[in-house]
Amino acid sequence: MTTGQNWSRAEEVRDYWSGRAATFDNQHGHRISDGPEMAAWQALIARAVGAKRLEGKQVLDLACGTGEISRLALSLGASVTGVDFAEPMLERATAKHAGHDWRGVLGDVQVLQSLSDHTFDLALARHLVWTLTDPQAALATWARVLRPGGALVIVDGDWASESLLGRAMRSFAEKLAPKDQSRGEDMARHRRIMADLPYGSGLTYARLSTDLRAAGFAQIRPLPLWRVYRFGMRSLPLSEWLRLNAANRFALVATT
Repeated sequence: MTTGQNWSRAEEVRDYWSGRAATFDNQHGHRISDGPEMAAWQALIARAVGAKRLEGKQVLDLACGTGEISRLALSLGASVTGVDFAEPMLERATAKHAGHDWRGVLGDVQVLQSLSDHTFDLALARHLVWTLTDPQAALATWARVLRPGGALVIVDGDWASESLLGRAMRSFAEKLAPKDQSRGEDMARHRRIMADLPYGSGLTYARLSTDLRAAGFAQIRPLPLWRVYRFGMRSLPLSEWLRLNAANRFALVATT
């Protein structure tokens, strides 16, 4: 169990995502559209693991939210376990995947107390790592539950530090976007939470690679994201396109 200062941070993160559960799938970057975008995600996983299908594989969806990454893994034939500590998110994932080879676990992905060692062939984490209150414990836990030779795929980004171009893009996006007080309040809360987290100053491929090696991952390599976002962003309003492209996004695969 997370305690002390980390506990309060974790509760703030939990409350934030619980409050967004009802509209989560309506927001770009969360819902994966069927068609070219889903195919691009499938190709990313295939590149990571060296296989186009995942039949017979046990996959762990870390901080599964409403279950979109689980839906991706299920489409490839995997047996999937989704873990999230935000109950409203997990409830939606459970409803979405009823009747499929999926099970949900309510719990902290940094601990995974109910999951045995060396259980999973593949773990997936999308837009999770920046939210961790104890990254070292989390990464070591993920290494623990993976089988020898298992893989961890991370898709994330540096949401804190921006290049001059990124800052200009975000500023222009804010001028173009319709005025929305609730969205502004949500973004302010997002920034406040991020500033108090270990990766709040910026999460980069280099920094995360160092932390993954310290946690026991042996091999780490980057994965190309351009195709995923090419199809995922093609129908966006210009303001949203600029906002989302202002950040430095990356993907990697790490093996035990």
